[in-house]
Amino acid sequence: MDYLTQLFLPVSIWFQNTPGWLAAIFQGITFLGNTEFYLIIMPALFWSIDASLGIRTGIMLLISGGLNSILKFVFQWPRPFWVSSRVTNLAEGSGFGFPSGHAQNAASVWGLIGSSTKRLWLRWIVLSLIFLIGLSRIILGVHFTHDVLAGWLTGGVLLWIFLKLEKGVVSWFKTKSFPLQVAALIAATSLFIIPALLLVPPFDPPAVPQAWIEGAGALIEPYHYEGLLTTAGSFLGLGLGILLLSRKMAFSAKGSLWQRILRYIVGLIGVLALYLGLGSIFPDEVDLLSYSLRFIRYFLIGLWISYGGPRLFSWLNLLS
Repeated sequence: MDYLTQLFLPVSIWFQNTPGWLAAIFQGITFLGNTEFYLIIMPALFWSIDASLGIRTGIMLLISGGLNSILKFVFQWPRPFWVSSRVTNLAEGSGFGFPSGHAQNAASVWGLIGSSTKRLWLRWIVLSLIFLIGLSRIILGVHFTHDVLAGWLTGGVLLWIFLKLEKGVVSWFKTKSFPLQVAALIAATSLFIIPALLLVPPFDPPAVPQAWIEGAGALIEPYHYEGLLTTAGSFLGLGLGILLLSRKMAFSAKGSLWQRILRYIVGLIGVLALYLGLGSIFPDEVDLLSYSLRFIRYFLIGLWISYGGPRLFSWLNLLS
């Protein structure tokens, strides 16, 4: 770690000279890799553009996010502005830095979208987004170059594995009874949390080096479980919703333009109600109650996206 830090720290310092107007542009680009962006845009893909691709990218996003959280716990490497006063962060960075979650998710999620189309122009856009999202993390001072390179590599490998195993896993899953499918889904969800529990005690984590806190200029919580609980809860809710929906109806994102737009508006209202509403009343502490409620909050969001929304669309005659 120390060797890589010293090797790439000058790169981070050099990017501190980025003009303010250009840094502002990259703050917008980095938003394309934020949780809030995926929460707003990914449901639109499922509800209004391509239901199959929407589910696949949703699952990919959650698998990638969960893996990234675990890898951060494995390595526990700092961000550049934690270790050098010459680097100022222009984006939030309270968790560990290696590997970059933005870079990894961009490579895996946008990579999946790119691999699902034959349009060359769209593939070039996807590649550009993957590159720019990763670059934005270096320019904004929240990741070292090696964080981003490792994120791209991890995301690329994950995408390759996903494409290789997807058909076989789906075929195997469809042959199982509903109770076994639910049991398999719960078992898969546990894989998000169990490795983290073995790596870092959730309620009594190790102390963060004081030098990192002083470098960050604020209290940082790199051992926080909120990222893992977000992905685990969303994964279980999304997966259960898919199973329930398949037993009730065959959902399609097809329809007239006004149907697609209304589906997105109605569905997004539900997402925001759960995200903002429950977020405003649920506590955000490091204790069992807060962690449990966070899991439930994102479980309900995942369930709404994959089941509640489509059922409401059917009731409102918004399906073709």
